[in-house]
Amino acid sequence: MLRLDARTNLTATEKLEYLNADLCLMSSPPKNGLPGAKNRWDELQYVHIAQTNYVHGVGAFLPFHRYYMKVHEHLLKVECNYTGPLPYWDEPADVGKISESPVFDKDIGFGGDGTGADGCVTNGPFANLTLRLQVDLTTNEYCLSRYLNDRAFSQATKANVDACMAKEKFIDMWNCLEGRPHGAGHGGVSGTMVNPFTSPGDPIFFLHHGYLDKLWWDWQSGNLSTRLTAIGGNNTQGGPGFSGPGGPGFGPGPAFTDYFNDGGNTTTLNHTLWSAGLMENVTIADVMDPRDGFVCTEYF
Repeated sequence: MLRLDARTNLTATEKLEYLNADLCLMSSPPKNGLPGAKNRWDELQYVHIAQTNYVHGVGAFLPFHRYYMKVHEHLLKVECNYTGPLPYWDEPADVGKISESPVFDKDIGFGGDGTGADGCVTNGPFANLTLRLQVDLTTNEYCLSRYLNDRAFSQATKANVDACMAKEKFIDMWNCLEGRPHGAGHGGVSGTMVNPFTSPGDPIFFLHHGYLDKLWWDWQSGNLSTRLTAIGGNNTQGGPGFSGPGGPGFGPGPAFTDYFNDGGNTTTLNHTLWSAGLMENVTIADVMDPRDGFVCTEYF
């Protein structure tokens, strides 16, 4: 499935078809029995919440999110009959004018800024969207919210991106990308997107991480002979029982103590990527080349 710049490379019809496919997931009943989920969108969000502390600040950050986007794509295709391209957001083009970005168009985009004290999004296809999963996987309904701000988004500049692309080692490039470019997208949209656990509740999440994945692929393409297998870095922020924002024991927990399969504390190509049954588990090796095999995509 092609991945195209949402700002310039999708027709109005393609944009609406993609938005409707996400709406389809939001109206489809849950299938995997994940606690608190009332629809497939909730179940997709659950996958990210359950392992936030295990897929950020670790060497699997980029591979996991490449996998997670594939899971999203799979649900769109198989359950909502979507056949069009997947959009990503070329964020540097909107630095200094985030609220004017076409991705926030209320008619053929993702809706605009939030309103009121809670920042709830009240226009566009996801107006008044209700989310429910909390960081500890309990439920308490809340709205999709945004507080678009140029100050946080200012870190999405091409200069900051280029600095990451210039890194020779995977660990240095990953740390750089997870810093300013990654933080800028989440912080610039803010609201739901600024929460590291529940951020996939905002459909803009997948455009943001689509862009980051494209950057990783651009970096890989700079030296395919070595970078298609370049991986490393720590593989967890803390072991099972890590006491994070969700409380003691938050995260995959004892049932998943061996799901990394790294054989140590360093992220390897054998590292297992997990999606709570929404799609088959794969290894990092399976997602390293997005052109072939499991991912099977192409960026333009």
